[in-house]
Amino acid sequence: MTRPQSLSHFVLCSAMTALLFGGCSSSGSGGTETGGQTGSGTGGLGQSGGTTGTGGTSTGSGGTTSTGSGGHTTGTGGSSSGGAIGTGGTTTATGGHGGGATGSGGTVTGTGGVGGAGGRATGTGGTAGGGGRATGGSGGAGGAATATGGSGGSGMTAGMTAGCGKAPGVASSMYNNGTRIPFTSGTQQRRYILNVPTNYDNTHPYKLIIVYHELNGNDVEMYNQKFYNLLPQSNNTAIFIVPNGSQSSGPCTGTGSGDSGCGWPNSNNADLNFVDALVKATEDNFCIDTNRIFATGWSYGGSMSYKTACERPLGAANGYIRGIAVYSGSQLSGNCTPTKPVAYYASHGTHDSVLNYSNGVGLAQNFAKANGCNWATPTSVTSGAHVCTNEMGCMAGYPVEFCSFNGDHTPFPDNGQESSSWEAANVWPFLNQF
Repeated sequence: MTRPQSLSHFVLCSAMTALLFGGCSSSGSGGTETGGQTGSGTGGLGQSGGTTGTGGTSTGSGGTTSTGSGGHTTGTGGSSSGGAIGTGGTTTATGGHGGGATGSGGTVTGTGGVGGAGGRATGTGGTAGGGGRATGGSGGAGGAATATGGSGGSGMTAGMTAGCGKAPGVASSMYNNGTRIPFTSGTQQRRYILNVPTNYDNTHPYKLIIVYHELNGNDVEMYNQKFYNLLPQSNNTAIFIVPNGSQSSGPCTGTGSGDSGCGWPNSNNADLNFVDALVKATEDNFCIDTNRIFATGWSYGGSMSYKTACERPLGAANGYIRGIAVYSGSQLSGNCTPTKPVAYYASHGTHDSVLNYSNGVGLAQNFAKANGCNWATPTSVTSGAHVCTNEMGCMAGYPVEFCSFNGDHTPFPDNGQESSSWEAANVWPFLNQF
């Protein structure tokens, strides 16, 4: 049952809790919300090939057709057309990359050519937006036609994990139902909750989203809230893992929705090591796109999201985080100054009575520097519900967005209820553009 995040909820937090741990819990079941932006990437102009030989032609979507004698022609950077195939020849048509930020549903199609006698035509699809697909052409006499589909729209190809192409190593009865799954990390007995697309295909690499709960929260609460209401936004395109937090005395064990004192102190990096091992185990059991792993969380969970991104940015040794969404965060899980870029989204209430608004601005500034942005203090809301600022000059693919809202300490701005807040509809397109 949805529970409003009223101001009185936060007054109950002690001053010490406010300064050291970052918030009180909120729970309730989230409603379904739709939204976000949908876009599609389009291929560039093709390149011309050579002269005409014997055999069929091969055309890549979005470009012009060129022909060659018995050889092959490959266009790069946009949609290109392959050459004609002579006897025994091979033609490759390479699809273009989608342009710009792409929302879910974008489609780029590469169409393979028609092979000559004994030839083989291969169409390689371009990089598509969420839900993109690529289709191949038909083969000539005795030939075969194949197509390789593209993946999400950031220009990065999908990274396949050990779990691709095989049955999951986790029983289906253990996920999509809130089951608390035991997990051993070092000498600690931890646990997590797992959610997998209902139409899961072990040959398709999926986004992975790590969901961190707040202080006094737990994995059960996050499941009830539909992972900050991102589950209905994801439309079966992502796998969610919800690690359960810890206390100074060790792992949290409460089984209800919320757990007093449970958070992310990350003593001796125990929480970070747990998440490292959990990500690896998920990659081994499910088909994960290693170039599209994200983290999100509110308050103490926002702190842990920041820490994970700072310590484990994609492209660094042992790194895997492509982007994060931080709600009302601070540095509570161990200080860290980022040196590698990570796509960064944040929201923070101007009247936050638990973690000061300036804390949230400071975290965004840290990643703006790492992302090469021309930092300018985000606009603070003065009228209306919220205002979002996109920092300028950031590295391609590494934006920084900060949303200032007129409210207190909550992951669900405006009315404190996950089913009708604008937050998830902002966050999902941000994550899905990569």
